[in-house]
Amino acid sequence: MKDRIGVLHRYVPLVKSATKSDCPVAAAVARGGTSVLNLVKNDYEIRFYKSFAAENTADCALAKLDSTDLVSAAILEIGEIKGVTDVKSGMKVQKSGRTTGLTSGVVKSIGTTLQVEMHAEEKVWFSDQIVTDMASQPGDSGALVLSEDCKVAGLLFAGSDKLTIFNRIANITDRLGIEFVY
Repeated sequence: MKDRIGVLHRYVPLVKSATKSDCPVAAAVARGGTSVLNLVKNDYEIRFYKSFAAENTADCALAKLDSTDLVSAAILEIGEIKGVTDVKSGMKVQKSGRTTGLTSGVVKSIGTTLQVEMHAEEKVWFSDQIVTDMASQPGDSGALVLSEDCKVAGLLFAGSDKLTIFNRIANITDRLGIEFVY
């Protein structure tokens, strides 16, 4: 591929909140229950799901570059990283995303727990997240979120035109086993 710049090196697997049950007993009960239900009300089906108690703190991956000549240490419209910072409520943040470009906002909450719909019928819980009023759209995921003084605060993973949610950078560096060099 002409547009390849690297390959997947490491990632943090997501823990699903629930998945369709593969238990034979649950399947038998669901089939029996569906048969009884369909005697009264057609076009319905009973399903069982297995739920998980675990939550996610990071949605991230790391690529191994084909060549360091293919990338720049500078972030488009922002510049070079000048360190790492802890996030505080009310802090001003910014990001340069693929879809929405340079946007900024204010941190509205820290340590937030929320459920994100990944696909139809697949929801995942995330804890220790940061919510800001900064705009973002699909395609911006993976953008670094920085303070006004260009210190890394987190990694964007979900958002809309009104809110953006990002992972705390300490969770990213811990889970991927990396550090920032600046």
